[in-house]
Amino acid sequence: MSKIVKKPRASKLIVYGNVVGSLLLLANLAWGASWLTTERSVTKIADGVYVIIHKDAVSEDWPEGNTVVIVGDRGVFVVDACFLTASAKEDIAEIRRLTPKPVRYLLNTHFHIDHNAGNSAYMEAFPGLEIVAQTETRRLMDAHNPRVAAYFADSNGGLAKDIDELKKSLASGKGADDKPLSSQDKAKLPQQIADREKQMEDYKKFKYQAPTLLFDHDLVLDFGNREVQMKHLGRGNTPGDALVYLPREKILITGDLLTYPIPYMRVSYPHEWVEVLRAMDRMDADVIVPGHGIILRDKKYMNEVIALLDSVIKQVHEQAPKATKVEDLHIDFEPFRKSMAGDDPVNDEFWKDIVDPGMLDGVNQGVVGRAYAEEIGRL
Repeated sequence: MSKIVKKPRASKLIVYGNVVGSLLLLANLAWGASWLTTERSVTKIADGVYVIIHKDAVSEDWPEGNTVVIVGDRGVFVVDACFLTASAKEDIAEIRRLTPKPVRYLLNTHFHIDHNAGNSAYMEAFPGLEIVAQTETRRLMDAHNPRVAAYFADSNGGLAKDIDELKKSLASGKGADDKPLSSQDKAKLPQQIADREKQMEDYKKFKYQAPTLLFDHDLVLDFGNREVQMKHLGRGNTPGDALVYLPREKILITGDLLTYPIPYMRVSYPHEWVEVLRAMDRMDADVIVPGHGIILRDKKYMNEVIALLDSVIKQVHEQAPKATKVEDLHIDFEPFRKSMAGDDPVNDEFWKDIVDPGMLDGVNQGVVGRAYAEEIGRL
């Protein structure tokens, strides 16, 4: 029996603009629980529909996007293709254990590389495969992802420097601040180094594979025994977010339009995103598979994210006439922070990084900064 590990999720990168200056370390932390995902799990959520939740690619730092496998009479449809090519290959082996049918379609829900780095592995394994994406997602993947991969593989890049720093800490027993490490923190270093070295080696072999089949708003595929609907309802977490809906099974697969238990909100489009979520809320879905995090069986969390965005938008609208810059705004997040992040100080640090205002390339790209830019017509 498949095992569900209810300790989602670690961190991810969002890339815009300058590929080095725009790397943001995000940690998706559970309500008062460990945010590590130490075991890979495969869960059947309907006849022929499976969710793969991956072990974190880099211990205490980096999650992989969830993957969904949908087996139909006319082949297999897969949603998202991991952060590591090696993980995608592991998924492909799993798919072959589940069914002899080939993967005919692979959807990239958005351009972030933790959801599509494994495209080339699927293309090599299944000749004739179509990789599907919304038009804007393809454009952003082409523009950013080869450079992101090169950055990870660069022996003089940030990841290599991170490995060197960790090795120095292991040898000296001191952190970057030159203070002695606790025995617990020091014990984690060998695994942290090994995981980063594995990531670096994975990206040295990376092959960029772009989507081959594009759509703007809707695309429906008939697999004989089931219909797979792909929809772009507007800009949300990224400009090209796509979701998947299985009407017969009442399953909604969201990509990073919804991530549990804290939404990734930097460099987003709050006014449009909340309307996309409202449209998702109106869909008849009993099971929701977020881009990161555990399988959800109701819409409670989705409605909490809607309420968070509504609150930010309302407060920004009320304060914007008296503000000359985003720093003049004072947004009360406390009810949502308490509910989503709990009282864990590490969770609070994540919340401050990815929900509260934040700078990226000299511009405030937190949810407040983005909502303010929309309010004054600059986004």
